[in-house]
Amino acid sequence: MNKDNDITDNGTMVRSITVAFKLLDAMVRAGEPMRITEIARQLGESKAKVHRHLSTLRSLGVVEQEKTSEKYRLGWKLFRLGQAAFEQFDLRTIAEPHMVRLRDLTGQSTVLAVPSGGEAMVIASFDNTSDTSLRISAVPGATPPTTASAQGRIVLAYASSDHQNQLLNAPLTKYNDKSMIDVKEVRKRLDLIKTRLYETAIEEVMLGFSTIAAPIFDADNNLIGTVGIIGSVQYIADPPNPQQIVHVQSCAATISKAFGSDAYHTVADPFL
Repeated sequence: MNKDNDITDNGTMVRSITVAFKLLDAMVRAGEPMRITEIARQLGESKAKVHRHLSTLRSLGVVEQEKTSEKYRLGWKLFRLGQAAFEQFDLRTIAEPHMVRLRDLTGQSTVLAVPSGGEAMVIASFDNTSDTSLRISAVPGATPPTTASAQGRIVLAYASSDHQNQLLNAPLTKYNDKSMIDVKEVRKRLDLIKTRLYETAIEEVMLGFSTIAAPIFDADNNLIGTVGIIGSVQYIADPPNPQQIVHVQSCAATISKAFGSDAYHTVADPFL
């Protein structure tokens, strides 16, 4: 490849590296192995170019190719790089003091979750400390239901349209009479989440338990997690107390700001 042709017009970016990172980003968003044709379509690049980049990334151990399906998936070396980056800039470490403040402001347990394979996965929680209210815990590693939880719907709202369609084309699980199982209703909620930047789930999985959560963004305003409160419906009612929503959004705004995001600048003020 001609070196000059690989430089962008402003002379500061290398096109091949830009394409490689867009390719990896598409694979991350998909949350599952992808074919060359699908990657090329999403990136708007030729199959030949995508194949060249994948071949290079595979030789470096960054991606792997499945023998049976010939689909490409993220490789072990990328996992190791991600782990190193995570240790240097740990969402949980940054979020925890703000989660404690959210717990103290609301009197409810707080939960931090991250997108993982198209689902929300809990990575940290702080139980409420009240002697008068029921103590509700969220276990790290747990995956709240994608369409029947506030965290799950937030992750789904920011997932690729292909992932949304794949999940919503299958029958939705009904946990009780309050579970959201109408696909049109779910899609409306996904759009609403991206407008109002919070979501609620009132007794949708287990009667008597409710959740309010808000998205956490990085500097590019990509979703990197959710933070919220869980508690008895006695304390998180339907509809929730507006002040509870404000506190949850302020917590999310504070964490997002630490990652360079301005997504909440017209929605909620960070904690002071």
